[in-house]
Amino acid sequence: MTDIQKFYADVQRIQKHDRADNGGKYDGQRTCRAVEKLFISQFRDLGSLPQSFADYWDSTYIQNSGDLNQEPTPEHIDWLASALSLLDGNDDEDIHFSKEDWKELCKMVTYEAEDLPMDLLESLMTIFLSKGAM
Repeated sequence: MTDIQKFYADVQRIQKHDRADNGGKYDGQRTCRAVEKLFISQFRDLGSLPQSFADYWDSTYIQNSGDLNQEPTPEHIDWLASALSLLDGNDDEDIHFSKEDWKELCKMVTYEAEDLPMDLLESLMTIFLSKGAM
């Protein structure tokens, strides 16, 4: 099982447990907080960058949702999985961020650059350059 597959499985488990642990009542915002914690926990060695990515995800996608109780949607989970792949230094075909996302993520990485391992920073900057985010 890859890290991405494990992430998806863990998100499903979080969603299932939110409903089961709260008398059958699902709370999308509570679930999103748990998913954010899961995402951040994947990258303890990257300073506050994972938190910045999670905050951006929340403010851009979750808080602007038309129905918070249906969050996180599969599309929004895919976005976080793409961010997970990116922070692993991968430039996968499956990473589909908007042009604005790429620019914002690049700004975050630039801001946190001194706290990142040099090989990851180089990889991320190469990816951002190829995506036209710089």
